[in-house]
Amino acid sequence: MQHNNNNIILPIEKIISVLSYITMGIAGLIWIIIAYICKRHIKYFLMYNITQSMVIAILLAIFNLIMSIIMPILSLVPFLNFISAMLNYVLSIKIIRIYSLGLSFSFFEFVIFILLIYIIIGVCLGRIFNVPLLTKLINKVMKSYN
Repeated sequence: MQHNNNNIILPIEKIISVLSYITMGIAGLIWIIIAYICKRHIKYFLMYNITQSMVIAILLAIFNLIMSIIMPILSLVPFLNFISAMLNYVLSIKIIRIYSLGLSFSFFEFVIFILLIYIIIGVCLGRIFNVPLLTKLINKVMKSYN
């Protein structure tokens, strides 16, 4: 879906959006700070993508924090320690290896990688793609942004 208020999406907006996803929101945060200092308005398309990249990064950090707290606790419970060990093993198995680039992905990392590629392709096309469950949250955050 493309936002109606922005007729033209500048290449710099697409570049900053892509960099924001690649850096998990850091590049976007720097761009927001620069825009604030220079007293420039950030268009909806760019702000949406910056916000979405930051929300993805925050959700991943929360997931990792929760897993780092829950897994050691589950390992202390007699029957659940086996389940937590299996879950930890399954989440850490590298299912894809690209030896020429020195990359390897677990299933969870691969899903996140595919999601980011999907979003980045949408950014390059100048569109805002809906991400299941995440789009509603982003729309609530962006509701007050003009």
